[in-house]
Amino acid sequence: MAITMGARLSDISSNARVKDYPSLTVLQVANAAIFRQPGYEPRKRLYDVPPKGEAEDPERSQACSRARARAAVRDIALCNRFAYFFTWTLSPEEVDRYDADQVGKKVKTFLKNASYRKGFEYVLVPEPHKDGAIHFHGLCNLGAVAVEPAHDPRSGKPLTMEDGRPILNMTDWKWGFSTCIPIDGNYERTCNYLTKYLSKGTDKILGKWYLSSRGLVKHPEVSIIDGGMDYFGFLQENPETPVVPIYRDICIAVMQQLREPPIEALEGGCL
Repeated sequence: MAITMGARLSDISSNARVKDYPSLTVLQVANAAIFRQPGYEPRKRLYDVPPKGEAEDPERSQACSRARARAAVRDIALCNRFAYFFTWTLSPEEVDRYDADQVGKKVKTFLKNASYRKGFEYVLVPEPHKDGAIHFHGLCNLGAVAVEPAHDPRSGKPLTMEDGRPILNMTDWKWGFSTCIPIDGNYERTCNYLTKYLSKGTDKILGKWYLSSRGLVKHPEVSIIDGGMDYFGFLQENPETPVVPIYRDICIAVMQQLREPPIEALEGGCL
């Protein structure tokens, strides 16, 4: 579409859009025309953003930032096909797991080397334990990163999930304990599970809500619905559709549909 200086806001805005992922389609219908045609996004926000730490309502500001991070992590997870869900903890003998600066240096160095040298692909969320110790959850494609079956320390038998999926240890992770589990057939559920670690009460630990490798697809294809949709009529026809508050009095109703046939979990990038 050619971008013209004379385009009217009503011609390039809509209250409804469709987001296309490899495995599902998401319809979003808002109670205001907040979506714009690609290429017409405003270069400058229509409102002032206060300097860091000077927001009138810090809790609300942080909640909005966290919500954007959850959406970004979900987009990355759904736009790329990861094969494993993994958890990293930190050993007190190897690193001060309460020191975010020290942990950040160790983890970022490991991720840089694993990505560059071994093709490790990931999206990773840091989280504090109840006592403040930092650990990590994420989705990944291993590349050449080494893993081995985890074993019960008492019986010596290989550990598995209830459905029989093997529990692995990521042996290249030298800073503590690790588990690495193949993702089951419900890929979207695993993606949503990861975003729950960006929950209320958490804060940015390494200066970012999440970390992700380069080369991943970060955003789905988005199509604006010309003319929009009747928000209240849509809710009446679909009363069980979840509604997500965005800011002030703006809300978005979200409906999604899986593509058929479902895509199986594969080692590799975006399908």
